[in-house]
Amino acid sequence: MNLFWVVGENSGDRHAAHLIRELKKAAPEWTHAGMGGAAMLEAGCEIVADLSETSLMGLTEVVRHLPRLMKLQDRLVDEVQRRNITLVVLVDFPDFNLMLGKKLRKQFGLSKKLFYYVSPQVWAWRKGRAKGIAELVDAMAVLFPFEQDLYKKYGLETVFTGHPLVGEVKASAPVSELRKKFNLGKHEEAVAILPGSRNQEVERHFHHQLNAIRELRNTVEVPVKALVARASTVNREVLEREIGDMKNVDIVEGDTYDALAVSYAALVKSGTSTIEAALLGTPFVVLYRTSDLTYAAAKMLVRGVKYIAMVNVLAGREVVRERLQSEARGDILAGDLLAIWSGRKRKDVIASLQEVSGMLGEPGGTTRLAAWMVERFGEKR
Repeated sequence: MNLFWVVGENSGDRHAAHLIRELKKAAPEWTHAGMGGAAMLEAGCEIVADLSETSLMGLTEVVRHLPRLMKLQDRLVDEVQRRNITLVVLVDFPDFNLMLGKKLRKQFGLSKKLFYYVSPQVWAWRKGRAKGIAELVDAMAVLFPFEQDLYKKYGLETVFTGHPLVGEVKASAPVSELRKKFNLGKHEEAVAILPGSRNQEVERHFHHQLNAIRELRNTVEVPVKALVARASTVNREVLEREIGDMKNVDIVEGDTYDALAVSYAALVKSGTSTIEAALLGTPFVVLYRTSDLTYAAAKMLVRGVKYIAMVNVLAGREVVRERLQSEARGDILAGDLLAIWSGRKRKDVIASLQEVSGMLGEPGGTTRLAAWMVERFGEKR
């Protein structure tokens, strides 16, 4: 079996790498190549295109680079043919991957199996896509149990084995040791900043997150250190330029979970990081900014969904505060942090995050998914 992976985002890179490692145990004879990042490379996948080639944000950016993205898709189709690929694994990144899936079907018909890992958020965006996806791919693995019901009426084989981050997202040491690791003073507290995994996201979010820290420092009595989690796909210079001469701000590389675990609170860009923060039990505020055009288009497309943060979607209520567009600015974010800094509100948020974490299944979900894939797509079948 020759597998070809298509990943366009940092979170998908991590999910795919985890699954590749488990598949190497379950089916060591299977080969792995595709588009991805550093995590997949480390897991033993041959990278033929780097995910940085798709590092775009928002409708206007995607439209401007559409010819280049289409050429990239054609390159990937050529690789699938050249390598005699048996199974293509499309990981999240729906606008790119669903278009690629159609090209693969046009080129190869049903001779190549298409497996979608991490369902597009059809429950929020364009629910009509569920039928098209069901007709396009052979099977789907979802991260949240309620997503299975969305595809049942269309007859798509859908599996939920537990969220892959359950049991994987954890601190490397007790908080007392982490405080030493991050050089936190006796009465000092940390706030984790997760600005995003793309340079464009960082440029939209990071300035406001730092302003929130400045505002918070003027309000609380204890010293506050900012721990900025840098994704491997973000240029360090972009962060350093914004930090400038601001004091007590550390850029953290490769230690996001520890930075979240040691922090008293966090400012988190909407996305997978919200699940990571929830699993670590760190109270946080969600923010997201994009272009006005993209936001206007999103408001027209989203129907019947109150929240963007998955923890709030799962809970069915506002567990963590969400700030979008112009509301995602320093003074407002600082006020939201202050609201969960102490007292009953803080305890309620932590308890609710534990509740949401319990909805994500048991540890070992990726191991179970790998076993399912071997059974479903193995040559014996």
